[in-house]
Amino acid sequence: MILPGWPGRENRLRRQFEAAAKAAPQGPLRDYYEAGFPDLAAAADAREMVAIDLETDGLDLAASAILEAGIVPASTASVAASRARRIRFRPPEALRASSVVIHRITDDALTNALPEGEALARLLPLLSGKVLIAHFAEIEAGFLDAACRRAFGAPFVAPFICTMQLENRWFPRSRAADGLRLGKLRAAYGLPAYTAHDGLTDALACAELLMAQIAHHGCEKLTFSDLLRR
Repeated sequence: MILPGWPGRENRLRRQFEAAAKAAPQGPLRDYYEAGFPDLAAAADAREMVAIDLETDGLDLAASAILEAGIVPASTASVAASRARRIRFRPPEALRASSVVIHRITDDALTNALPEGEALARLLPLLSGKVLIAHFAEIEAGFLDAACRRAFGAPFVAPFICTMQLENRWFPRSRAADGLRLGKLRAAYGLPAYTAHDGLTDALACAELLMAQIAHHGCEKLTFSDLLRR
């Protein structure tokens, strides 16, 4: 059901979710959709979310592959580090040296990685029914969609909170060219520096950043809809 009076973005997202659910074949992606669309009118401090970071071998959705997904369950006040997961994807081709320099995932490290469809089958249950958190969520949303279309022939749709966009929306100001990078924003909130370009660490870093943003903004009566990327 589409709730009357909701902003157009949430209504469109729900419609996209319902259409994708109808297109999904039996299997992991259908199961993901059958878990249902999260209640975006719910208080943000009442439900668990999932922070996700993807490491890829490039930024071209058509030519690049997911190498790793880092998953960290979180709320507006805590991180469930004991339930964090790392899932590695086996790329269809050997890794490019230029990308290895960035994410430091080598071909040897991917020896036991899973083919894309199998990796998604492990990942999707961890995302089912959840609002997802990512920094520059366009990357995670785009790559997951492209991977699900390849593996299952149907799109991936999920509500995302984008900590980069949220920062710009809540606290707009003049910034340096790299001022919205995850590490820079964490430093601005006094959060510790972590090694970047590791899926699990970046997911944790993103979840902690969201907690800091909400604490600074004030979390009274915030709903998921208030946090959702626009």
